[in-house]
Amino acid sequence: MHLLEPTWESLKREFDAACSQSAQAVRSQMAHELNQFVRRLRQYRTETEWVSGVLSQAGNFAARLGVFFLDQSVVRLRGQQNLGLPDACAFPLSSAAAFASAVETKEPVVALRSPGEVGSQLSSLNASDRAHLFPVTNGARVAAVIFTDAENVDIDGLELVAGIGSLVLERQSNASLHAQIAPVQRSASQPQIGIGPQARPSASDGVGNSPSRPPVFPAWTALNEQDRSLHLRAQRFSRVTVAEMQLSRPEVCRAGREAGNLYVFLRTELDKARDLYRKQFMTIPSMVDYLHLELVRSAAEGDDLKLGAEYPGQLA
Repeated sequence: MHLLEPTWESLKREFDAACSQSAQAVRSQMAHELNQFVRRLRQYRTETEWVSGVLSQAGNFAARLGVFFLDQSVVRLRGQQNLGLPDACAFPLSSAAAFASAVETKEPVVALRSPGEVGSQLSSLNASDRAHLFPVTNGARVAAVIFTDAENVDIDGLELVAGIGSLVLERQSNASLHAQIAPVQRSASQPQIGIGPQARPSASDGVGNSPSRPPVFPAWTALNEQDRSLHLRAQRFSRVTVAEMQLSRPEVCRAGREAGNLYVFLRTELDKARDLYRKQFMTIPSMVDYLHLELVRSAAEGDDLKLGAEYPGQLA
């Protein structure tokens, strides 16, 4: 036995013990902070208190934040941290595709900070800058969206904050003690909402040799549970796939849009994505080509002609 071996083993034990104590201290601190956050939100009385609580906790996971409420079809800023936006910042939901996607899907969204995705006031001149959006739900609707454009973002942490914020808003007990966040606006007639991304079809006669046609969305209630799950997975696959293309190759996407031929510029990625989508999702009669819809909505900025004449068209 080497003379230093007992000393080395002792040092290892002390080091392991110190690491274990440090990890335990971090877990205890995190649990304490989350517990305080939940207590604070559960006791909110006003909109300002709710927003303040969300921003305070979310600030642990991103340096730049904004909390936006949905006022019918208008997105309005209600609180911010280091964004430098005017207090009256507001824009139509239809003008910011990333916000519209977060509201429609009720899922976190990552997008480029282009005017078409996040609105002109939140956009960036740097084509590769990204934004993350986390919807906060209240029952079946989205009441708020947490927005960040920070470079270092803890996505899981912010999604947890949004989830806790949603649970608090959806609580059933003691509802009379609290203010209603972004109260729902009731009208005589409510538009019927489809289950997929409602991309507006182009008025053109077609893209290449494949005529453009409005997507036929199946009635959600007419689908069985297995088919609904497949539709939801197809929508998520489409959003993630197109977002990854734009985030990994922003210059190529921009050049493709400017040339009006995105398919040629992204042929390898698009052919691979289309083949995978066909094999995984085009397996039931009710399936919609959500990948095509997302390409038109996001990558082509709503103009299917920008996909180019060589684009094969919707999967059938």
